[in-house]
Amino acid sequence: MSEYTVEIQKLVNKALDDIACEHNAGKLTNGPTANNLYLVRWITRAIKSQQFPRIVADDLIRWQKTGRSKGNNAGLMQTFQRIAKFYDQFFPKGQDDRVIKDYQINEFIDMMEEQGWEVTTSEPLVDCGKVQIFTEGPNSLAMCTEQCESCFEGEDMIKPMSWFVRGHHADFVEKAAAAGFMVHKVTDYKSNVKYHGEYLVFPANRGNQLAEIPLSVNV
Repeated sequence: MSEYTVEIQKLVNKALDDIACEHNAGKLTNGPTANNLYLVRWITRAIKSQQFPRIVADDLIRWQKTGRSKGNNAGLMQTFQRIAKFYDQFFPKGQDDRVIKDYQINEFIDMMEEQGWEVTTSEPLVDCGKVQIFTEGPNSLAMCTEQCESCFEGEDMIKPMSWFVRGHHADFVEKAAAAGFMVHKVTDYKSNVKYHGEYLVFPANRGNQLAEIPLSVNV
């Protein structure tokens, strides 16, 4: 069975290696227009040849549409480079997976509260219909009290958790990544928790979709 975190790295690294070979051979100008056209064609060939597993097919189709509609503004080259860099930071070659512990989430909660975020962990939020949380500040983070127990075996995370966010989403993504968590967007606003978006955190950060990449990840 294909694993998303493995296949997305193979995809972007293959694309970047291929375009680097074209640059080094003098066959392709290293500029925004030429690079975007090359990558759109590369993505189209990858879709038609089905050389990558279905688990990354939606990414390829989205990038193809973006590259065709936005042209140079699609930033495909930078997108691939940022994905490669971010995933390499979380999954360095030759190292075991990072097991996410419950105390690490508790430390993250403490840090978020110190940074002015309101954090709620005392209410059921998942599979219980629409929920409204009353907070005073502009930024809030909520976790389902039942998931805080059911997603762990001992101190190890064994199931994905839903984290609900209102306010400064980019700041949340930055802080989560700095604390060692990849977050995967389900929705940025309309979740079952009123006014909050939903993100998933997976055991060992092994998500089944592209993670949100902090704006601070530059190439």
